[in-house]
Amino acid sequence: MLTIDTTTLMRGNFTAAGRIQLNTWFEGDILCSRLDVGPDGYVKGNVITRELFLEGQIVGSVNAGIVHMMEGSFVEGDVHHHIMSLHPSATLVGHAYRTTRLPFPEELLALEAKAGVAASSFPISVATDAPRSMRLKPSEWLLGA
Repeated sequence: MLTIDTTTLMRGNFTAAGRIQLNTWFEGDILCSRLDVGPDGYVKGNVITRELFLEGQIVGSVNAGIVHMMEGSFVEGDVHHHIMSLHPSATLVGHAYRTTRLPFPEELLALEAKAGVAASSFPISVATDAPRSMRLKPSEWLLGA
C-alpha cells in the first residue's frame, strides 16, 4: 500500500498495482487496483480502478468496478461503474453509467499479475477483448488521452 499525505503535491500520470491512499492534491490520470481518496484528497484527472473509496474530490471521469462515494465526497464528471454506493451528502455532477462488464487496460492486468495482486470478483474484460465500440487503444487507457 502506498500512502501519499497532505503535504505533497503530485502532477503527472500514475499507474500502480495494489492499494493507493491519496490525501493530497493530484493533477493527472490514475490507473490502479484500488484507490482511496481521503477527505483532504483532490484529483484533477481521470481515474481507472477496480475499487474507489472516495471521501475527497475528483474532477474528471471515473471508470471503476466498485465505487463508494462517502459522506461529503464530490465528483465532477461521469462515473462508469459496476456497483456504486452514494452517501446522501455526496455530490455527483455528471452521469453515472452502470455496466456489467468494464474494459480494463491490459497494462493494469499485467501489472497486477506481476505484483501478485488478487483480482476482484466483479466481471471485467481486457480492453482488446471488448466489443469494438468499447475497445481502448493504448493511448486511450487513461481516458483523457
